[in-house]
Amino acid sequence: MADTPRARALAKELRAARKAAGLTLHQLGDALGWSEAKISRIETAQRGVKAAAVEAMLDVLQVHGEDRERLLKLARDIREPAWWELGRDLPHQLTALIDAEQRALRITNVSLNTIPGLLQTRAYTRQIMEAGGVPDEALEENVGIRQMRQGILSRRHPVELRSFVDETALLRPVGGPQVMAEQLRHVLSASEAPNVTVRVLPLDVGAHAGLSGTFVLMEFPRSKPIVFLEGRSSGAFIDGPEDVQLFLEAIENLESQASDPTASKEILTRYQKQYESEAT
Repeated sequence: MADTPRARALAKELRAARKAAGLTLHQLGDALGWSEAKISRIETAQRGVKAAAVEAMLDVLQVHGEDRERLLKLARDIREPAWWELGRDLPHQLTALIDAEQRALRITNVSLNTIPGLLQTRAYTRQIMEAGGVPDEALEENVGIRQMRQGILSRRHPVELRSFVDETALLRPVGGPQVMAEQLRHVLSASEAPNVTVRVLPLDVGAHAGLSGTFVLMEFPRSKPIVFLEGRSSGAFIDGPEDVQLFLEAIENLESQASDPTASKEILTRYQKQYESEAT
């Protein structure tokens, strides 16, 4: 198993499944006829593991249903390059972020100044990236990558997305009225899907729990949640339980501070119509 984000994710989930079953390394090894050292190397992504071996482990651990199919698919896919690995030399943190998005069960995005990336149109993303100094020769590829990341929202088993968007992001006319009108139509359309919820943090709420900064919380079927903080040229992952808990508490506060989904759609529609009138 190559030391890749997907390989490490599988190893981590197999370790979590063993602990959930209440088995030690030695006990699982005895049940499979493998050495304790072999189990340990699999669980730390130091050893390659075939789908058949993963299936045998899941049999002993009594992992069934969707979790079983998901882990078997992950095991089969490890040896196949993902779309973001084909002919691309992307920063490690970006590939790690994309991999985490692919595996997440739920993503919660708190955004202050812009529409969240998973909901952006091509034109809006292009304006953001141009303003951020992305070189012309890399611009279209970077825009395309952000668009491809959005596929997790419409696949067979889509990720659940919760987005908290500060109203200031709606006030900022990124790309001008026409781009903003298109962008807000897209957000409204995306929010009609059962797995996408958009909540606006209105200006009149004053201070709120998201003002400390934009962040993304990702939750997984078995692994513990992680937080991603995006910087200008890089980002940082936070996975310490105590640190992550602070962000979970912030989201809990935002639930009570944000407009409900219906009121949020009304706010989005109001801005959409305003930009449409300005574009004509």
